[in-house]
Amino acid sequence: MSNHGKTFCLLMSVCFIAATSTAVFAQTGKCSFQQLTFPAPATNGQAVALNDSGAIAGQYFDSKSVSHGFLLYQGKLTSFMFPGSISTGVSDMSSNGIIVGGYTTEDGKGHAYMVHAGGFHEITLPGFPNAAVTVAGVNSNGDIVGNFTTDNVTAPGFLLHNGKLTIISFPGATGGTVPTSINDEGVVVGGFFINLVNTNPAFMWKDGVFSNIKPPDSVPTPFVNATKITNSGAVVGTYEPESGGDGFAFKNGIYTKIGPPAGFEDMSILAGNKFDNILIQATQLGGPVGKTFWFKGFCGAAF
Repeated sequence: MSNHGKTFCLLMSVCFIAATSTAVFAQTGKCSFQQLTFPAPATNGQAVALNDSGAIAGQYFDSKSVSHGFLLYQGKLTSFMFPGSISTGVSDMSSNGIIVGGYTTEDGKGHAYMVHAGGFHEITLPGFPNAAVTVAGVNSNGDIVGNFTTDNVTAPGFLLHNGKLTIISFPGATGGTVPTSINDEGVVVGGFFINLVNTNPAFMWKDGVFSNIKPPDSVPTPFVNATKITNSGAVVGTYEPESGGDGFAFKNGIYTKIGPPAGFEDMSILAGNKFDNILIQATQLGGPVGKTFWFKGFCGAAF
């Protein structure tokens, strides 16, 4: 993470474990949910991150359709933009309040950033100074995961740790590898693509070793979106089951199916924390088309 020229090592991840886990039987867990509202100016904000302190981060659009980042903590909302940007979005937030995301400049180019304790920094990748970088996850050590493109070609995912770049490429993933989250133990989750039309499996990775994430009742050609791995080691996300439910948690070798709040559908689990709280979005049964509602779920008794 720097704009300055330095010499770094580039490592390629090549190890692979094809199995998911010794436990393959799912259970159903019920969470209690609290609907979220955001203070002005983020009244119609889109939340994307929930950390161990209960802080929520996301973005909202102002009256001129300009995107701003926001942080909501203990009822106080802070709005921010990367200095000199014309739009700023948020991807993730660590347990100690490090926020990462993307911003756009007047020339239309996209950039990635990190902000911590009020200090903004652009994220660039050693060896790829002109790459378009998309950041997806950050932990409290400042480790960052995401993916990048060069010459309009999507490269594999990456981990940036203490200035060292590690390429993350799921074996055989000809359509690309997309890390989405990293916890404080350095465990990464994400997705990979072999068949871009109808296959979207998920993975877990640490120190070059991969394993699959696939709830046992997912459809034969799975859609599994692992969005977050928490500091307690729980993986949460969304998947396409053979029947019922569309959220999941994977913790201590057990898959748990998580359903939406009563009266809602089309749930997506966006984030989680070490207390087994989750952040979700859902639509109301019979409600306005396209209108999304946000909830915090309390799932300590569920998984």
